[in-house]
Amino acid sequence: MSNLSLIDTELIEQNPFAQPPFVTANNIWGKAFPDVENLNAHASDAVFKALKDIQIGLYPSTSILITAQDGTGKSHIISRIRHKLQDVGGAFFILANKFSDLNQLKLGFQQLLAESLFNIGTEGVKQWQELATAMTNSVTQTTNPSIKRIEPKDLVKKFDRAIDEKQIIELINKLTKAFCRLKSVQDPEVVKAIFWTLSDNEAPFASNWLGGKELAQYKANELRLPVQNQSFETTLQILALVSEYNSLVVCFDELDIADFNDAGLRKAQVVANLVKELIENIKRGVILSVMMPGTWAEEVHKKMPAAVSTKVTTSGEPLDLQYLDADTTVDLVSFFLKDYYDARELTPPHPLYPFDEMQLRAIGRGKPTVREVLKWCKEKCHPGTQPLSPQDPVEIAFQAEINESIENLLDDNHLISDALYEGFQSIIGQTLENVIVSEVTKEVGKKGKKDNYLNFNVHRTNHGGVDANLEITSNLLRSLYNLPSRV
Repeated sequence: MSNLSLIDTELIEQNPFAQPPFVTANNIWGKAFPDVENLNAHASDAVFKALKDIQIGLYPSTSILITAQDGTGKSHIISRIRHKLQDVGGAFFILANKFSDLNQLKLGFQQLLAESLFNIGTEGVKQWQELATAMTNSVTQTTNPSIKRIEPKDLVKKFDRAIDEKQIIELINKLTKAFCRLKSVQDPEVVKAIFWTLSDNEAPFASNWLGGKELAQYKANELRLPVQNQSFETTLQILALVSEYNSLVVCFDELDIADFNDAGLRKAQVVANLVKELIENIKRGVILSVMMPGTWAEEVHKKMPAAVSTKVTTSGEPLDLQYLDADTTVDLVSFFLKDYYDARELTPPHPLYPFDEMQLRAIGRGKPTVREVLKWCKEKCHPGTQPLSPQDPVEIAFQAEINESIENLLDDNHLISDALYEGFQSIIGQTLENVIVSEVTKEVGKKGKKDNYLNFNVHRTNHGGVDANLEITSNLLRSLYNLPSRV
């Protein structure tokens, strides 16, 4: 074990749970939010199973719906899918979450598509560059099958090392023409712009153009492209080109926001229309939508035409995310702390320090959300004030009994009588209501057995020294136990 004071100092200086307890776009595209993969694994597993089914040709595409309450981990699932795809490959990843104008949703999706493909993929280069490399290999190997496939990083380096701008333009023009002869292409300019992403210097401009943004005239002249290309047909062509070489995972998030278009449709409803069009046009991939159960039931399933709502969940019934339980609460906190201690090469007294396992399990039995548990941990992470090991089981049982509501015990006659018996035992020899309690016995009824009504006797000694059974009046009981007058 590491020095405890050193551990406490580290915990005080940097709380392991200081990070805001929710996933942002930065967590999806950049450093991942800490993820316990067994939490709601059924949801992410469904996406990867669908990708496998598509790969072996069982069907070309499907759409999956995840429903969950706020804070249960909808965006966690998206982040998990993105980072696993980045690690092992298998699909290009598209995140569609923030639409600036619901009246121009298709244009917004074109921009989000381009922005997503501008992020790093499996090969350590931008997803645009992975696509452009695949297109380049298809051209070169068709021309000469003996040519070895070039890797994306190597091709990008070749473009970076090129000095003569005219040579780059000539190469891109040749690749574009060759590819258009090889494949059926609706707009050769889209193909040319994708090849331009191989140049790190020009990739931002080419990506912006592919996303429908306007180029300055001088840059459009340099790239030999029109100034702008806003078109859903461009979006469909990009998706078709991606599908030629890889599967797609398109994730729609943040659908519960109460934004409306001019027709009065909510964000979830407008996106559902888009999902319908995409699932009818996408050649190879999975569309994933995440929303709260109420949004799905009341706004999409109930109010949208069946032709739309059924396309949001072609894979089957919506997948519900579950709340945490005792085990997963412990797993979640343990995961955060292990990552924290490992990074600092510290060995705590036990894996959950400064928390207590029984305490965490009790919280988990309340079925909290991930967000609630992480917020609680942030507030309660006070090193040096928590037990270093799980509490004694006897103490835990005692505390549980103390905390038990008395309302649950009022109908237990024998339990109440035993409690009263012990109470009277403690006052033997004392005077109450002008009498002395001389003896308390459980010998009542025949042969000293208990019955259902009278479970013990209290013997008193009056001032004359004569023993007699004491009638336990309500006044006496109230004076002993501070009971309310209604008892």
